[in-house]
Amino acid sequence: MSQAEIAGGAVTPPNELPSKGRRLRDFGLLSTLGRKIWLSEYRGRSNLVVVVADDRTETTTLLRSLASQYTKFKAEESEVLAIVSLSPQHASEMSQRLGIPFPILIDEESRIHSEFGAVDERGDAAAVYITDRFGEVFGVYRTRDRQSLPEITEIVNWLEFINSQCPECEPPEWPA
Repeated sequence: MSQAEIAGGAVTPPNELPSKGRRLRDFGLLSTLGRKIWLSEYRGRSNLVVVVADDRTETTTLLRSLASQYTKFKAEESEVLAIVSLSPQHASEMSQRLGIPFPILIDEESRIHSEFGAVDERGDAAAVYITDRFGEVFGVYRTRDRQSLPEITEIVNWLEFINSQCPECEPPEWPA
């Protein structure tokens, strides 16, 4: 049993979109570096900012901002994962063009996009989920629900809040 289960955080059922207080379901996708990455690889180690991306300007701007502020996320013991429904070649090109230092996961069939609510009536949408290190969702933003994607400061504030809930999980205040 995981820490999140002990604390009462149930896994999101297969027929529901992820929501606050529920844990994200595990999944594995191929990265632009050719390695299959599982969400569970980060469990217990990193808070997550999961961006299920579309090709709209708002989403590209968010990914570029996340890339430029990546050290802030690492300082909060967090990882950013971007999920795109592109071919491996197009995903690699996008990663290079935007200078993305975090993993880009390829969801060619848009399965995760659908499961995470990143598909609208046009077949396109974006979603951002902010989780603690056990996968429990704290922040939810879905453009299909007419929500705006979060600003960098809002994401950092969520991560600081998550870390404040677990003082023993925070980075040490003095050098070890």
